[in-house]
Amino acid sequence: MKKALAAGILLIAIESMVGTIFPQALSYETLFGVASLVLIGLAIITSGLAVSGSDQRANYHSETKEGRTARLKMAAAFFVAAIPSILCYLLTVLF
Repeated sequence: MKKALAAGILLIAIESMVGTIFPQALSYETLFGVASLVLIGLAIITSGLAVSGSDQRANYHSETKEGRTARLKMAAAFFVAAIPSILCYLLTVLF
């Protein structure tokens, strides 16, 4: 999780640089918001939350415990990487 958090912090640094370079074209709210939505969307897709109940039941019985653990770790890493962007988005919107 430390690597995912470090990746999220690196991402907000890159977003800040892009926002500074192109202040007229892209706002900070847009950059942080889009990055947050993309990372949370990836977390939802990799965790398997976006499937129906019957598909989720079939996936549960057809995958191994190691595969399930790896999939959930990946989803958690995407979510943790999204946290810095979410916080920066909230800061830019509130202040």
